[in-house]
Amino acid sequence: MDRIGHSAQRGPMNYFVYILIAAGIAILVTFVGYHWSKNTRPEGFGFTQTLAAAVRPSSLGSKSGFKDIEGFYAGPAVGAGAPNCLRSSADAAALYELLSTHPLVTSEGPDDLREIQLILSKIACFKRDLTGVAGVVEATRYQPFSTTHDLEPVAETTARCFAKTIPQRDLSLSLDKWGSRGTLLIKRLCTSEQLTEAEETKALQLFGTAMADITDIALGACCNSNVGVLAGQPQPRMVNGYEPVSNQELRPYKGYY
Repeated sequence: MDRIGHSAQRGPMNYFVYILIAAGIAILVTFVGYHWSKNTRPEGFGFTQTLAAAVRPSSLGSKSGFKDIEGFYAGPAVGAGAPNCLRSSADAAALYELLSTHPLVTSEGPDDLREIQLILSKIACFKRDLTGVAGVVEATRYQPFSTTHDLEPVAETTARCFAKTIPQRDLSLSLDKWGSRGTLLIKRLCTSEQLTEAEETKALQLFGTAMADITDIALGACCNSNVGVLAGQPQPRMVNGYEPVSNQELRPYKGYY
């Protein structure tokens, strides 16, 4: 009886010891797991942090720092505000501000204003791409084609300018169509907005200055070189006609027709 009673008293004590051991093991596993997860990172996360640290510029004002990262360090493609690329052409921005601050009294006024905004956007973005250091079609590729004032998409014109494959006549025709259509729209808007004669003269002067600026830049950048670049390789500006080899040895014909 004494042995049975002693065993019965020792049973709860052993159960309590087992609980303490299990709790200690659980605390130890939790402690080890926490420190292991803290000191060990997944491969993807670690690579991302390493890459971010490698390309992070040393300072926001560092020019060399911005060369190592990709983003909007050179500004958005078309900029903010209307028309697009307005900071590339002060005359285009001033003209649109003049025409957009007056109420329209005719039904054709809103459509004319939207079209003149598109023409001014193409002028400014065309200038931005041609004067850019990168020499790529970026700002003009967002400009839509319009049959009322375009002979071809302005992005295509920009690409042909960089490749030096656009004849001066084609470039002049495209610019002349912008100029003639823009002048007509400005005169109609001056009537629709009931502008004074001085305001109309100022609007036409601003548009003429913007067109003269882009014409001078385009003719100098697109047509003053005999060597074009296609896919990174120098190419002749105008492609010569093909003549079969068999015809090159033929003598001139001097007989009767």
